[in-house]
Amino acid sequence: MIHDFDIRHFFRRNLKQILLGIFLFWFIFAALIFAEDSIALWLADMKADPLDRNQYIIRFIVWMMLTPAIIFLAVKFPVRRKNLIAGLSLHFLFALLTIAVEFFIEVPIVRLITFRTTGLMPPYVDYAAIFFLKLNIYLLLYFVIAGTTYLLMYIESNSRSKMMAREAEIKSQQLQTQLSEAKLSLLKTQLDPHFLFNTHHSIVSLMLSNENEKAITMLTKLSDLLRLSLEDLQQTITLEKEIQILRLYLDIQQVRFRERLKILFDIKPETVSCKVPSFILQPLVENAIKHCVNVSSGVHTIQIHSDRVDDNLVLRIENDGSHIEATNYREGIGISNTKERLHQLYNGRSRFELNNLGDNGVAAIITIPVS
Repeated sequence: MIHDFDIRHFFRRNLKQILLGIFLFWFIFAALIFAEDSIALWLADMKADPLDRNQYIIRFIVWMMLTPAIIFLAVKFPVRRKNLIAGLSLHFLFALLTIAVEFFIEVPIVRLITFRTTGLMPPYVDYAAIFFLKLNIYLLLYFVIAGTTYLLMYIESNSRSKMMAREAEIKSQQLQTQLSEAKLSLLKTQLDPHFLFNTHHSIVSLMLSNENEKAITMLTKLSDLLRLSLEDLQQTITLEKEIQILRLYLDIQQVRFRERLKILFDIKPETVSCKVPSFILQPLVENAIKHCVNVSSGVHTIQIHSDRVDDNLVLRIENDGSHIEATNYREGIGISNTKERLHQLYNGRSRFELNNLGDNGVAAIITIPVS
């Protein structure tokens, strides 16, 4: 994750915070050192040497100026698990180089201040001895800065990865929603031509039989039905609206089949405001008529029931003249499209069943969550 870190973007976006962080780190560090020395001098009943204080101030300023370079080296040459020894060794050399640079910046300034204050010019060897005594502290400082850099890099990279993952998830959900809507629209357009073809065939049959009044009635009902269907219905509508559409369709079919087709509605009042997929009942009723009334000259009844069971809406379409043979059953377009629409809309929270009602009769049952 760290090797993908964009240092330029990070520094450009967080420059003020980084500079402030570097200043605060060295300010607090210097304050702690001064406090420690002051306490030690007070306990020893000694006075502070101004030259020592000046040297501390210069040292902290130089280290503060070198900190961005240490951060750059840490990012430019990251220590990874696969190159742990080599990486640490390289940064050990960088630490020594940084300490040497700090030494050759700090010491000339301190010698100059000492000379102006006391008239003495201490040799470099005196300062070198002190630096070697504090080498372990300087090395620790280097690796604290580098380690803090890696921690910030990890936090930044992890935060960016999570943000990208969230964006990818949102985009995936949006694409999935668009795909589902496209599939649902396609399925709905498949249902409408299927119904129109059968209705058109019925009207033509009536006209060929010189039953013009019935043909006109069917055309009027079809016009009303098409007007409703062209209102750009949402994917889900109220059950009341769905029943209104279904009644128009059944009025057309009753003109065709006359007394051979009886319709019974049993719609519970508490269900009429529930949302259902638009045009979900029509293909099931059409399927019931196709396999019941169409294949028999007797009188048959189609029943449409609705009920609310817990948090689910249960819709039942029953006929009394067909039977499902398990060995010869083939799922038609109406049933397959109904299942697919339910799956797309409710993502596994719906159920569709086809059950035999004894020897004569089939029930198509839809169970969907109440929204």
